[in-house]
Amino acid sequence: MSRIEHYTAEFVESFPTPMQPGILYVSTSYSTAGHICPCGCGCEVVTKLSPVRWKVTFDGEVSLWPSVAATGLPCNSHYFITRGGIDWHRKLDVGEMVEVRAADQRAVEAQRTPAPPAPSRWWTRLWRWSDRSGR
Repeated sequence: MSRIEHYTAEFVESFPTPMQPGILYVSTSYSTAGHICPCGCGCEVVTKLSPVRWKVTFDGEVSLWPSVAATGLPCNSHYFITRGGIDWHRKLDVGEMVEVRAADQRAVEAQRTPAPPAPSRWWTRLWRWSDRSGR
């Protein structure tokens, strides 16, 4: 398989088997995007779409942000998909891979942690206090 130079978007319920090169499949039902790695290795890459992970932008051309660091694949490719094109970046070394995974995990955990309740206004607290005391 040769390198993929450009992606087009295809919005689907679920990914086809097999995925076709040059297509970024986007499933809003499953909040995922999938594509064949552009390096030519033929491996499928699936990214979880969420506020703390990847985002897809479509304005006639498709973009996937942030970069894909395919650290789980033999090719170890690292790239952005920007307006359908591939923006290659250097491969990550082992230390960088560990840090990227740890940062991703921290971001996911921070999103899962419920926000503390907003402090109520002082007059609301005063009204509740006076209502309980019968004043």
